Amino acid sequence: MMFDPLSAAFDDPGFADLRQQCPVSKTEMGAWYFARYDDTVDGAKSVDRFIASFREPGVVVAPEEQLINEIPEPRHGQIRRIINSAIAAHRIGRVEPFCLELCHSLLDGILHAEGPVDLVSDYVMPVPNNVIAHLLGAPPEDFWQWANWSDEVVQGTYPTKNRNERGEGLAGAHPEFVAYVDGLIADRRREPTDDFITRLINTEVDGRKLTEIEARTQLVFLFVSGNETTRHLIGNLLWRVSTDPELFATLQNDRSLIPLAVEECLRLDPPVKFLMRNCMINTTVADVEIPAGAKVAFGIGSGNRDDNKFDDGNSFRLDRSDPRSHLSFGGGPHVCPGAMLARLEARVALDVFLDRVKEVALVDGEFRGVEVFWAHGPATLLANIAGN
Repeated sequence: MMFDPLSAAFDDPGFADLRQQCPVSKTEMGAWYFARYDDTVDGAKSVDRFIASFREPGVVVAPEEQLINEIPEPRHGQIRRIINSAIAAHRIGRVEPFCLELCHSLLDGILHAEGPVDLVSDYVMPVPNNVIAHLLGAPPEDFWQWANWSDEVVQGTYPTKNRNERGEGLAGAHPEFVAYVDGLIADRRREPTDDFITRLINTEVDGRKLTEIEARTQLVFLFVSGNETTRHLIGNLLWRVSTDPELFATLQNDRSLIPLAVEECLRLDPPVKFLMRNCMINTTVADVEIPAGAKVAFGIGSGNRDDNKFDDGNSFRLDRSDPRSHLSFGGGPHVCPGAMLARLEARVALDVFLDRVKEVALVDGEFRGVEVFWAHGPATLLANIAGN
């Protein structure tokens, strides 16, 4: 059977073979796969050559409806500065007390349950959903609805085709989600508050603000990406500590190692397997000619285990000298704008879990991943747990 880097497990020896013998290769779907760390880093910085897009060839999206990661420069830089201003670090700091209280509340219910619990549905999923709702100023009681809409987007054809059986574009494909977000924006127009949405629609960069459609598009993107990827980050962390008693004990005894565990989990178990790009101009990478118009996949899972960058790249280690040098948040001008928030949520969720849980044993230790072609995270984590 032919090795397919887009679907293979991260520890498959086929990745090491690619890095050594064929660092840029053609996949079954026709995309060029970058297996080495350095090639992905260079590609991420070269936004004139490679622009992010999961869209299928020939799919055209109106500029106002382009997601932030697929907007070309210089417009990307303008919109990115608006988003960064609205989600500034000092404002994210206000989220931590909310996240801490939320995690304790969730574990209150879990530790009083009889029999096994699903840590993904009962603990992992509610954290990013509630936090992003809190950050955006949406009512927390709506978080399950947000989660359902988010899943509908990533599991449907809108990300690749810009349409589904219901209609074209975001509004046509997911009208209920769009109507809800439009309502939040309209509410902030009438009654501004000190929340992310108000700042997003009122922030001005280079003499311009976001249009209504731009604001809607980026809000949906931020919610979906923040919810989906952070969910998998936390799920992967809990899977790691639940299947490695030595790691569980080490982190319980020394909480200062938790941020390092988050980074190492991001490296070994990236929530996003690969980043899809459109090649904009004829280019050559690793002596391979890639024509303009071709699809390119930056191999996050492979690059994060590249032994030329990471000593003993397939091992989980808490002594990395540069723990944040992984590729899991992308890189260059288009690095993930929610990286700081994702790290905060993962750190708090794991810290509280270690505070409250004395023992954890998965009913089935086999990793069963979500059925999203670009994502890596456990679909379920059925476990028996005992509280401290």
